[in-house]
Amino acid sequence: MELSGLLEDLQDRLRPLKAQMFPQQVLLELQDTALCGQVLKDGAPLPVSLEAPLPALTCREGMPLEREPLGDLIGDLLVNENQQDAYVHAVLPFEAAHWRVIVWSDGEMPADPEAELRRIDPELNLPFPLEEAYLDFQTLPASPPQSLPKMLMVASPRKLVDGWIEVFSLAGAKLDRLAPAQSCLLAALAEELEAAPPDRLLVLLVPEDFECKLLLFHHGLPVFERSLPIGGEDLVDELKRCLVFYHRQAPELRSLRLLITAEISGQEQLEEALGVPARQLDFQPYGSLLLQGLAAQRGLG
Repeated sequence: MELSGLLEDLQDRLRPLKAQMFPQQVLLELQDTALCGQVLKDGAPLPVSLEAPLPALTCREGMPLEREPLGDLIGDLLVNENQQDAYVHAVLPFEAAHWRVIVWSDGEMPADPEAELRRIDPELNLPFPLEEAYLDFQTLPASPPQSLPKMLMVASPRKLVDGWIEVFSLAGAKLDRLAPAQSCLLAALAEELEAAPPDRLLVLLVPEDFECKLLLFHHGLPVFERSLPIGGEDLVDELKRCLVFYHRQAPELRSLRLLITAEISGQEQLEEALGVPARQLDFQPYGSLLLQGLAAQRGLG
């Protein structure tokens, strides 16, 4: 065997040992239309290097439909970055899960919230039965301070989560975590939510390819969610209707703060209509707000 062959064989033998001693980590955001990710080196994110658009109907509403091609694509992206032995922390598409604020009416946080919620099986208006879902829980601040304990519950259909697990298995990847986008979003917004006074409504607009996602937060809790037109006068009109509707539910509101993740078509018109400037969130050096939240949630960055 030639020297080059011996060196290559030695590198292959040492690769698993090196992966154990110096584990590599990758953050990956999954979307219906694209993949976006970056490598963590010494706890710091490198520039986005794992990117690929997805053909139509590869994923739909968070569900991976073409699992084998998706697995091949993710595997190729990891190999191209020499990250085939990395531990992958992935964010599910936002459409893959549904969130609810759970209020524990007896005043005590259960030791096992998932088991307790499944036992009482409340009406949550989910588009799938609770027994067919994976659940993720996150403690929420008591707002007002003497109120009943609350938790954020995020539910995803088992078949959807199992589908993504299969995709990563086909990719030959070491999947460490599949995080719901909603939990990552709360982690990324933690400072904004904690700093907001009780009479302020936080308005978050997330412009996407064909729509603009609206999320409202009050007392640090998600209280309203809707898809709006992508921009312009239609966005302004629909947003104003949503704000009027929610203000009827919370008349104590006195101010709002407008947050955006990217520039919006007709932004000046929007700011004028609401009477407040928009603050564009800075999630650098991460590739997206959700990747920033994923890193914060996992204590990686």
